[in-house]
Amino acid sequence: MTDWSTHFMGRDPHLLQARLAKFLAPIPAKELARKIDCDPRTAENIKGGHWPIARHWLGLIATFGEDITEAVFHPEKAAQRLEREVRDLESILETRRRALRDAESFASRMAEIRGRPEDRAASVGVRPDQ
Repeated sequence: MTDWSTHFMGRDPHLLQARLAKFLAPIPAKELARKIDCDPRTAENIKGGHWPIARHWLGLIATFGEDITEAVFHPEKAAQRLEREVRDLESILETRRRALRDAESFASRMAEIRGRPEDRAASVGVRPDQ
């Protein structure tokens, strides 16, 4: 097992710590400490590249779920999932843009119809030749 792990991280023995630190970088240490129930100095150390103890890992997993394990142990899966989520969100956004354009077109058409005297008369049941 040691041989495999040495081979896996042969180029950078601190690869996993670096990934964890990168994942946690945007989170302020005090907030991280509150979320994983540790001292702010411990949170700073984890953010600085120190590997957390089991109790803190449980807090990290409880807080961030599968996102943190993917980011640290399977970053390629995390990237694929995020790309898929971005595509899905872009598709939803495009659908909403089309719906908005259709609604604006409809509203414009209705305003145009309301502006014509013969259409206004027809809407109240009076023919223009009466």
